Amino acid sequence: MALSEKHRSSIYVTLAPMLGEEEAEALLSQFPARELDQPVTKEFVRAELSEVRAEMADMKAELRSDIAAQRTDTSALRAELYDRLRQQTVWMAGALVAGMGVATGIASVIH
Repeated sequence: MALSEKHRSSIYVTLAPMLGEEEAEALLSQFPARELDQPVTKEFVRAELSEVRAEMADMKAELRSDIAAQRTDTSALRAELYDRLRQQTVWMAGALVAGMGVATGIASVIH
């Protein structure tokens, strides 16, 4: 529980003559001055950790889903690339055969 300024002042006034000013201030510094200065309880930390773990589990599941989708996209791109490469190879082989046929025809006409 946080000490009000009134209580802090009263305690300081009472303890300073007995302990000394520095010691009274040191002792009062161990007590929170505001509600926000309250020490964290184990239950609070456990609850926060539980929330963080749940969020991490959600993020992990989402990441796995995204990775699976990426793998699917990559597989589709790979299949498309192989298909285009096959088409290009067939086209190049056909062009090479046609070019050699034209060259042979020209050579037979010249001789």
